[in-house]
Amino acid sequence: MATISLRRTKETSSIGLPPKTIHTCNVELSDDERKLYDEMETKAKNSVEEYIARRSVTHKYSTVLSIILRLRQICTHTELCPPEVRESLPSYHFEDASNNPELLNKLVIQLQDSDIDCSICLSPPSKMIITSCAHIFCETCILRTLKQSKASCPLCRCRLSESDLFSPPPEYTPDVDTSCTKASSKVAALLKLLEASRNENPSIKSVVFSQFCTLLLLLEEPLKQAGFKTLRLDGAMSGKRRANVIEEFGVPGPDGPTVLLASLKAAGTGINLTAASRVYLMEPWWNPAVEEQAMDRVYRIGQTEDVKVVKMVAKDSIDERILLLQEKKQKLAKEAFHKKGKEEKREIDLADLRTLMSL
Repeated sequence: MATISLRRTKETSSIGLPPKTIHTCNVELSDDERKLYDEMETKAKNSVEEYIARRSVTHKYSTVLSIILRLRQICTHTELCPPEVRESLPSYHFEDASNNPELLNKLVIQLQDSDIDCSICLSPPSKMIITSCAHIFCETCILRTLKQSKASCPLCRCRLSESDLFSPPPEYTPDVDTSCTKASSKVAALLKLLEASRNENPSIKSVVFSQFCTLLLLLEEPLKQAGFKTLRLDGAMSGKRRANVIEEFGVPGPDGPTVLLASLKAAGTGINLTAASRVYLMEPWWNPAVEEQAMDRVYRIGQTEDVKVVKMVAKDSIDERILLLQEKKQKLAKEAFHKKGKEEKREIDLADLRTLMSL
């Protein structure tokens, strides 16, 4: 390719663009999100392992992508996952420990001896669960233990079942901030970042990209409550309506709209959004070039402000593994402009699938 082409990139050309920085915002999923994600991931791993064992991944490719899509949706907002999928996952209800005074007496003695951490994750218990043998664990940690072939207490090896788990009485429940109960962890993190930018400069305009149009709708209300003036740009709009939105977004000053909620595909190419200087990507995409195109709606000729790009990534999830695939593809892109042959028939191959599912 180098012998027949001449390539100029923004990094090597002197077109006078200001600096662009890319940051990753690692978001910790809430307890409910983590429980739903872990349940879904367990089912997904079992399905994918079965397809690989039967050598039927090629025939089940659309099904595999659907499974991965559900995991990515949960990482962004649980409301994106269809209700029938959420309802199909097991729901756990534990008896209140206040109805078991003998167990509470054991617990009080144990608490007086020392500070208690979950013996599995070695951290203060999140959503505390008390076992019938008077030991304390995180709900997620002990449920994982019970799924083993020989479910037992990690400390005393006493046999355990779901009926042996108790939730603490109300007076023992730690105070929890419920101000963002309806918003996902990523949405709550996004609001903090937007508010920090507004405090820095009320005139700063931001573009929030997501591949899920439903998320754009879910974001409108919390942003409105936080005092942001928003516009939405997605594939359902006509060309004239999109042009009006882009023109309205370009109105300067704090009195104009400051946040544009944009579809990654519909608004990722062919438009000029240099009125903004902040870009937020709510979920990683398979192909890093698609994300680059979205960033370049803001970072292009005509941009006069420093551009800051933030990638929202859920910790310990498929989001992080997609980033690994992105690094692999970026490395390949540096070696060649285009990869030909059978290897590019699908967006992910079997090796990539094993990486995504931690197999």
